[in-house]
Order: sequence, then C-alpha cells, then structure tokens
Amino acid sequence: MSAVLTTTVRSRLGMAMTPAARAWIRYIPISAGKNWLWQNFHWRPHDFTCWTRYGTRMSGNTRDLIQRHIYFFGTWEPNISSWLRSTLRPGDGFIDIGANIGHYSLLASRLVGENGKVLAVEPAQWIHSILDQHIRLNGAANVRTVQVAASDACGKLELYPGAPDNIGKTSTVSRKGEPVMVEALPLSQILREDEIRCARVIKIDVEGAELQVLRGLAPVLGRMRDDLEIVMEISPSLMPEADAAQAEIFATMAAHGFLASRFDNDYRVDSYLRGQHSKRPAPLGDMRIEHQADILFTRRQ
Repeated sequence: MSAVLTTTVRSRLGMAMTPAARAWIRYIPISAGKNWLWQNFHWRPHDFTCWTRYGTRMSGNTRDLIQRHIYFFGTWEPNISSWLRSTLRPGDGFIDIGANIGHYSLLASRLVGENGKVLAVEPAQWIHSILDQHIRLNGAANVRTVQVAASDACGKLELYPGAPDNIGKTSTVSRKGEPVMVEALPLSQILREDEIRCARVIKIDVEGAELQVLRGLAPVLGRMRDDLEIVMEISPSLMPEADAAQAEIFATMAAHGFLASRFDNDYRVDSYLRGQHSKRPAPLGDMRIEHQADILFTRRQ
C-alpha cells in the first residue's frame, strides 16, 4: 500500500473514530484513557452538530478552540457557565457582548424563558451568521442578535479576524492582519429600553476593547437593575495603554457601586477532563490585572 494511500486510510479512520473518542471523553464517568483520546483526536477537524450540557444544540468544526471544547465537553468556560445557571431566573435579561457563536446566549435563552430577553452582539459577519444559525436551530425566539461592534461612539471600526483555530480572538484592537470595516455603536444606543430595565447579567468579551464598551454602557448603568452583575474579560496584553484603561474601568465601576471579584477560569484541558467546575468567584484584591482574567462586578447591597 502506498504511503499516500496509507495516510488517507489513517485520516479517514481517525475521522470515523472521533465521535467514539468524544463519547468516551464526555460520557464515561472514569478518567481512564481520556487524556490519550484527547491528545490523539482533538486536533482532527471534524464537522459536528451536538447537544451541550445545558440542553442546547450547536454545530461547528473542531478546528476552532471554542467549538472543539463544546463538542468534546459540552461546555465552554465551565465555571462561568455554572455561575450563570445559578444566577439567571425566568423573566431576567442577559446581554452578551462579543457573543461569538452563541454558547452563552443560548444558555441564557433557556434560563430566562419566554418572558425573558437576550441580546447577542457580534460584529463579525462570518461569526454572526453561525450565531443566527444557532438561534434558528434552537428556536430561541427570546434572543435578539445585532451585527455591530459595541464601542464608545458611532461610526466605523476596523475588525481584525481571529485565526481559523480561534475565531474568538476577532477584535477591533489594531494588530497584524487584514481588517474589515464594521459599524460601531455605543451600548446606550444598541440597547432597547426593555433590555435596559430587565438586564440581570451583562457579559463582555471583546479582546482588548473592554474600556470602549464600558464607556458606551456607562450612560445607562444608573437606569439598570440594582442586582445587575457584569462579567468582563479583561485582557491587558491586548489593551492600548493597559494601565490607564484598567484604572478607568475599575474607577467607573466603583463610581456606579460595583465591587469586583474574579472567576477561576482554568483553560487547561485537564480541568475539563476532571469535570469539576463549581468554583465561585473570589474577591479581587489587587485592582491591577497583569494577565487575562474574568472579572465579576456586583453592586454593593
């Protein structure tokens, strides 16, 4: 058998075995063999449609980081997902800034029910199309999607695509690569009045543009619920003038009565393989973040 044919057979065999490897990793309650299966199969591109742990349906390809974890483990950022499940109630509102393909928007859609509201904001057309596909796949009538970049002013922004293996790195922060132009609006103009009034949780994941998003949200913070909580991924390495940006973020949040804590958001694969994801956010001591961190802002009671 020729080397080319052997490689082709192995490739097809690997593709055929990927669903079996995924089934063992996700559903078998013992840890034996899971690390080996992950190492040998996670890197193989595989188209899929699957159920998540939360009863939502998602499709994609395992080439992408988030889609790969959803396929093999049924979740993404398990500690945040678990916290969201314990926080949102029927009738609540959820605002998802940088919604990506919709993992959190779909989870929130189920949690807030038909009387709740979800707003999913995703500026990248090639990602937004997948988001809309997932909304349709799940019949999520309580989700409104907006293809726009949340920022601090109206206009146009350059959007830099993430690599094919991590489309979640798409960002309006300048870097290498060929950008596309997208519309930008402040959240104070994106949000409808009913979304402002009912929002229980806002999640912001915008790869370095956190301050600009917050500046656009600040004018309506005073009109939002007293129990509003904001989950913000802060990425100092991506932020222009990171120290000043962080200082303004924490000062703005403190001025609106928010205290900060931090999620233990472990991205290592062995944490997913162990399946232990119930850690609550811990109080944040130092207000200067040196590495990417997921911060929870909660109003003082």
